[in-house]
Amino acid sequence: MNEDDRYRTSSQYRYWSYTPAGLADLRSKTNKLATERVRAAIARVQASRAASTSQNASAETSEAERSGTPAVTAASEVNFLTPDEELKLVRFFCQQALQLGDHLNLPTDVKATAIQYLKRFYLTNSTMTYPPAAILKTCLFLATKTENHYYRLTKFADAIGKTTPEDVLASEFLLTQALRFTFDVRHPFRALEGAAMELQALANGSAPVLPGMDNPEIPPELGDVAARVRDAHGNARERLKTSALLTDAYFHFTPSQIMLGSLLLADAELTRWFMTVKLPSAPLLERVMETLRACADMLAAVPPDSQPGEAEMRELKGLAKKLTRCRDPEKADLVGLRRAKRDGDGEEELRKAKKRKLEREKVQKEGEDLFGPALVKRDV
Repeated sequence: MNEDDRYRTSSQYRYWSYTPAGLADLRSKTNKLATERVRAAIARVQASRAASTSQNASAETSEAERSGTPAVTAASEVNFLTPDEELKLVRFFCQQALQLGDHLNLPTDVKATAIQYLKRFYLTNSTMTYPPAAILKTCLFLATKTENHYYRLTKFADAIGKTTPEDVLASEFLLTQALRFTFDVRHPFRALEGAAMELQALANGSAPVLPGMDNPEIPPELGDVAARVRDAHGNARERLKTSALLTDAYFHFTPSQIMLGSLLLADAELTRWFMTVKLPSAPLLERVMETLRACADMLAAVPPDSQPGEAEMRELKGLAKKLTRCRDPEKADLVGLRRAKRDGDGEEELRKAKKRKLEREKVQKEGEDLFGPALVKRDV
């Protein structure tokens, strides 16, 4: 089994690889379904409030304000987010995840995994249903566990600020369900280190070759290959730590393709020569280069140092306000929902225990009725 075959057995390939059209269609379906569900939830809340007395309605409004539940707009008046608007919000919160990861001094692998969790979650869930600001924290904390970077929960919550451990854990099961309980994320970082080492070996003439073959000649136009490899390695790594995470590259390309796409952006001539050495067959080489150029174009759309401009920030603030008016009122308080489910499960277990006890007592009583009470040993 070669490397390609092994990758095709991974959960990343089987569950999280899409064509551009397939990915857009999935996001559109998720948005449409969420719109219908949120509209129905708003209608239910309105009907519930309309059926209560004005005094109870006032009390509920005060309680909702204290718990952070957004005011409910009439279902017919709600302006819901479009798929493109949801995608812009998700990408913004991916940037926020990077910044929060830097604040928490998390390793690159943890931040990268957390962002993929966030993006995968919102493929089948909507920002109108579950608030991204809450899901983001859970993604980061889950990534610390799956990437074996221990971070105590209370310390994690305190470091974020204005966050309790309950806030972090409230959506953890929701997240694991959305991830289909597949937590492995294949990143391109190690592939880049391997490619840089191989390029340096080629530059030094010490690369391993097949018996009877010589080390490939270095074209004169490449100049100081060792220096170019060092520069390309640094630039490509910055692309992988930012551009690859903030685009849909992980959904469309393999880790090795993403790595080579970043190298292509960093130094096109060097990468072309490297691929010529690795793939002497011209037809196969051109097909691979076409894929790498498509990946490079996607990465180039988000430069490593890019930040939202003034106009983009105004748009994002407008979308955030729009989101507060079209959120699912029944899922606004994730902590409360988790507590209610836990309490409900506890009551159900208590009910079952009582039922089992009554059944045992009934069986015992029926036995006594049939055979009489147990004999009591008496001292003679």
